[in-house]
Amino acid sequence: MTKNFPWEQFDTVTFERGICIRRDETGDWFYANSENAMSVSDPNTVLTNFGVRPVLAEGSSQNTMVSFLLPAIRGRLLEIYRSELDLLKPLKYVMGSMLYHCSVLARLYAEECTKFVERATGDIGSDGITSREKENKRETSLEAPFYEFETLMTKIILGYEYIRYPIWRKYKSGTETPHNFADTLKRCKFPPAIEKRITLSKDNCYLPAKIFRHCIQRNLDIGSSSWCMFEKKYELLWLFVARLPDNPEEKSEKKFTFDQELDALTVAWEYVSEFFALTDIIVGKGNLSST
Repeated sequence: MTKNFPWEQFDTVTFERGICIRRDETGDWFYANSENAMSVSDPNTVLTNFGVRPVLAEGSSQNTMVSFLLPAIRGRLLEIYRSELDLLKPLKYVMGSMLYHCSVLARLYAEECTKFVERATGDIGSDGITSREKENKRETSLEAPFYEFETLMTKIILGYEYIRYPIWRKYKSGTETPHNFADTLKRCKFPPAIEKRITLSKDNCYLPAKIFRHCIQRNLDIGSSSWCMFEKKYELLWLFVARLPDNPEEKSEKKFTFDQELDALTVAWEYVSEFFALTDIIVGKGNLSST
């Protein structure tokens, strides 16, 4: 999708890990999270150089700011796709809330990276070297990313509870609507391909969202810098990661591991995209993942 995306219509693009590029007054792109305002040819180059995907594209159209959340899987812009689906009001609302909070989380990452490098730029020693040039990582005790992440997990879970109504209408095997998503799946009669797809969504998104929400609400190490950090790449370009444990189901934070480098923005964004894809399969034409 990104190769043919009309980037010229936007002024700011935010990627995973807080990488943010903006246009200057000449129209050229530069890294907002680089101490030396490093230039970049176009948004696709960021993906190639760092292996991160674009999350949020923002610009102005007819003096109005526009903001679009890109899908983590191939497909159309999520805001546009939501507007085209015939959705129940509660489902449409919660999907809009997902888009809003995911955009807020992406901007938060970018803003923290930008503020981090701005502080470093003004901290130049007698040798002409900033203090940040001497380090590769900086831990931080930020809490705000997890507030947004936990909210997104709650919205994901709520979305699955709402989507049970169109699922039941389409595949029901009784008259009374089940009280929750899990019970709906047990009582519906699905074609094999649909059953497999919904089960995958349940196992890879709905259930993990519940586990992550419980983990954050109960076990987040508030006030500690062990979960969030800034990481330096070349040319004084800094990234941000709000780490999530590999094993969030553990009840003791002493047992948490972070070897997989799971990141809150990436996980939340992928879950939002997955929920939109599942909704498209149930309510739309099932082509959200198509090019």
